[in-house]
Amino acid sequence: MNPNERTDYWRIQPHGALWGGCGSHQRKVICRSTAYGCTGTQVGGGFSIEALDYLEKNGCFGRVVSIAHLEDLRNEVRSLMEDGKLDGEFFKEWIAGRLDPKTPRGMAKARSIFVTATPVPGLRVSFEWKGETIQLKVPPTYGEYTRVITRSRRLLAEAFAPKKYWTAPAVMPVKLLAVRSGLATYGRNNVTYIPKFGSFHALAALYSSFDSPEDHWQEKIVLPKCSACKACLKACPTGAICEDRFLIHAERCLSRFNERDSSCPFPDWIDDSAHNALVGCMHCQRVCPYDKDVADWFVDRGRFSEEDTRYLLRGKFTGSKAVMMDRRLRRVGLDLTVFPRNLEVHLRQRSLL
Repeated sequence: MNPNERTDYWRIQPHGALWGGCGSHQRKVICRSTAYGCTGTQVGGGFSIEALDYLEKNGCFGRVVSIAHLEDLRNEVRSLMEDGKLDGEFFKEWIAGRLDPKTPRGMAKARSIFVTATPVPGLRVSFEWKGETIQLKVPPTYGEYTRVITRSRRLLAEAFAPKKYWTAPAVMPVKLLAVRSGLATYGRNNVTYIPKFGSFHALAALYSSFDSPEDHWQEKIVLPKCSACKACLKACPTGAICEDRFLIHAERCLSRFNERDSSCPFPDWIDDSAHNALVGCMHCQRVCPYDKDVADWFVDRGRFSEEDTRYLLRGKFTGSKAVMMDRRLRRVGLDLTVFPRNLEVHLRQRSLL
């Protein structure tokens, strides 16, 4: 695979390459984690497996669990807080809303939760400034997030046709769901990985009224090389990844600070040199051996003129111009809330500010 030459990344190899050559006609489906050297099987078959095969043939890999596990997911995260493993401020800021979100209309119909992983590239965004072109990266999980949810929902409807089932986007700890369903595997950096495409994917969760006969719920699995590898630990600029436990110190993760509103300045203890993407962070993924075949899979999308850059640095966004600029930014997984702060730090790195 040459990810740099990929122009239509929805068109990928069929399920055999991902599932170790195990076709959908077999009733004992090899757990995706076996592609990473882990063990485990899932008993499959029936209509839901046919639906998942349809997703996979269209470049969208999926699993399904019973709606009964929704509370299991919530309780598992809450227990981390109760055991003192999650920072209280971080929990309140980033996690609490995902555990008790606003219930979607029709939730009483929900019988299953589908979780999908769609391979996607990272993005390169260009800014013109002082006669130079500055290319900045946006990690894979940001650029296609909204599009992936919409596409997963459409493919699921097509897979079940002519029958019609209610679906709705689900707000929940989707990485934990992906690992608990066997769709993905945790890395030491607490990022999810899928075979062949590593961490270069976007996850989506959907409630469904389809009462699946299969339930892919399983124990969490960690990538086998992580126990001896320290690549991400050494690469993390903020000390979020440590040796004394597997759960990262998310309260120190760079992504936490550059996803906040621009009115919140970066803490003094984060050096400007730590920043490597317009939002999020790629340091741990850049050095991960499981990403070696896709680490350079970035596509160019979005170019902002010097006038645009000047506007973003000004930090005063009102009226129709702000609406149009925000629309352009959302095409690359960004929005106006992280400007000017996130752009300023990259220009300072290059002594352009």
